[in-house]
Parts: sequence; structure tokens; C-alpha cells
Amino acid sequence: MTHKLSLALALSCMLSTALSGCVSTTDTTPEASEASPTLEVASNQQIEQRLLSDYELIKQVSSQLNQNNIYDETMQPKNQSAKCLLPFLVNNEQGTVALYWDGACQDGHAVGLGRVVRTDNGKKTTELLVELKPNEPNALYTYLGYSVLRAESEVGTSVLKLVDGKLQGHSSTLGYSDVGWADGHYDLSYRFEDSTNFVSYTKVLDLLNGESSHIIAYPNFSHDLLEAHDNVLSTIERTYRLLEGPDTVGLSYIWLKDGRLLVRDNSTNQDHIVTSYPDKLDDYVARIKNEVTRKTDGIEAEVNFGLKKLEQYHAQKCTRPTAFFRGDEVNQICDYLDNISHALAGLKAAKEERNASLESYREHQEQILKELEQHLKALSPTKLAATN
Repeated sequence: MTHKLSLALALSCMLSTALSGCVSTTDTTPEASEASPTLEVASNQQIEQRLLSDYELIKQVSSQLNQNNIYDETMQPKNQSAKCLLPFLVNNEQGTVALYWDGACQDGHAVGLGRVVRTDNGKKTTELLVELKPNEPNALYTYLGYSVLRAESEVGTSVLKLVDGKLQGHSSTLGYSDVGWADGHYDLSYRFEDSTNFVSYTKVLDLLNGESSHIIAYPNFSHDLLEAHDNVLSTIERTYRLLEGPDTVGLSYIWLKDGRLLVRDNSTNQDHIVTSYPDKLDDYVARIKNEVTRKTDGIEAEVNFGLKKLEQYHAQKCTRPTAFFRGDEVNQICDYLDNISHALAGLKAAKEERNASLESYREHQEQILKELEQHLKALSPTKLAATN
């Protein structure tokens, strides 16, 4: 248990120190014409106002729930003989989803702390560590979620409730991807989701390159801001784009470290580079960054609470974990702390390798400068004059 607790403390310490990237920006700058396109931020703001109007309609319809609809009779856990339903875990339209539950049952409902496994057509898709509190009916607390399909996990505290016929709740989580880290993409996401209003705020840190993304996501559109200032191998300072669903709309911006700005008009796919632009453009993206930072900076306590619940479950069930079915032998809830420990060891090795590469890069640049100086010194004034 001491070993497991130390891993949880290490993860907690990493959370507190890292809250301060996403896509690598080491590619060369795309070619663009030196021109002066329309830089009015108002064009994006007009699109955003239309999208916000659509969002309000989506929110109004989606927030209305009937109490009878949050318990799906077809989602009776397959390993439980007595009725034992969980709220908010519903079937798909095809009816191919099934649940398994290793916690207690009371009066036809699941109660207490336990592991949920969700399958689709017999294949495991999701593992959850959840809690159902007897004194809080129609409420679901989630402390760890693992997507088998994406190999992504989120630890923290998430709650969904039905209050006066309306969905309410929030989620504060720390997430990473097993596959991404194994492939050398060391992204760590800090997410606050306002489930009541269907909006999420995510800060993604690239722990290797020093980049960070700030994302505000609505059901129908999102803001995506990337900060690459601390990536010494990148020519990019930051980027911003507005997305409607998966499509980039309006104007996108790439700030270069040499002071220039690349502007893309997504309606025409035209790129232009400018050397000056209105201050309100910086204000526009600063507002997005500040809002994400404000929302995600407060999640540490709830992430730590989720880790404590994980430790509690580990002590109760993980000494000899039992598989629900063939194909459930890997228990991501019990293995989480070991997995994150292995991932952190990989990050440490990758950082050491990157630091060595950066040092080699600096030495190479210094050697080029020395050779250039020696070459210039070898040129006599006569030779210099002859070349002029």
C-alpha cells in the first residue's frame, strides 16, 4: 500500500507543479503572400454569435430530462441477479450495450463505490470507478474513466445529478493517453466540464516540448488556442482557430516568433502574412486563454479527491481482482497507478533524450559560428576589397 500511495502522491505533486502542448509546431512555416487581408476580429465574432445562438437552443432542449429516463431498464448489470440499475448509463439505439457492476445493490439500484464495465457487442469499451450515495438519489459520481477504444484515462471528480427535472453537474479531471505517451506524445490534459451548461474548458500541456493548448468546447463549436513560446525548436509563437464541429471557420491566425502574423481566411483558403495588426486581436485570444486558465486552475483538490477514492477501491478490491468475463482480465481501475508510474518513467527518459538533443543542436550552431568567424578572419582586407 505504501508503494501505491507514493505513486498517488507523485501524481498529485505533478498536478500541482504542472498547472502553470498539444501539437508539435516544429514544422516549417507555410508559404504565404505578403499582403494585407481583412483582419477584423469582428468577422469571427459574428460567426461566434451565430454559433452561440444555436448553442442556446441545444442547451435548452438537452437539459430537460425526465426522472424515469435516467434509469435504463435494459442496462441491468449482467453479473447481477437482483435488479441493480445505475443512473445516466443508457443503451444505444441498437441496444447492443451491456453493463457489469462489482458494487452493492439496494432497493433496485446500485449503491456504494464500485467498478463499472461497459461493453458494446460483447467487447469492452469503457471502465469506470463510480460511487452511488444512498443519501443522494439520482446522482452519479465518477472518479476514474478509461476509454478502451482511445486508451485514454481521466482521474478526478465528476458528478451528474437530476435536480427539478434538469441535468446538473460538473467534472474536474486530469487525463492522459497510454498510446500517445507510448508514441512519445506526452500530453497531459486538465479539464473542467460544466455539465449543466454543456461547456468544457481544457488545458493541454505538452510536457516534453513545453507547448500548451487552451480549448473551450461547446456542443456545436470550439475555440482552440495553442501557445508554443516555450518550444525552443519552433518558429511559432501561438496559433488560434475557431471550429464549427470539425471544420475550421472564419479567420485563423499563426503568430511567428519573428513578429509576423500569418492569417488564413478559411472561406477561401487564402493565406497572408502581415507585420502589424489590431491590439484587439491579442485581447480576443487572451480572453480565451484567461477563461480556460481560470476554470482549470481550480481542479487540483477534486483530482486529489478522485485519487483518494481510487486508493480506497484499490484496498478493497484489487488484491485479487476478478474479471467479469473473458476479455476483462486487464483491470484498468486496479492497474491505473502502476500504469501512470510507468508512463512517468517514460517521460523522464524522453526529457533526458530531448535535453541531450537540444545540447547537441546548440553545440552544432556554435560550431557553425566559430567556423564562420575563422573564415572571415582568414580573409585579408585586400581579398575583401577585391570581392566588393
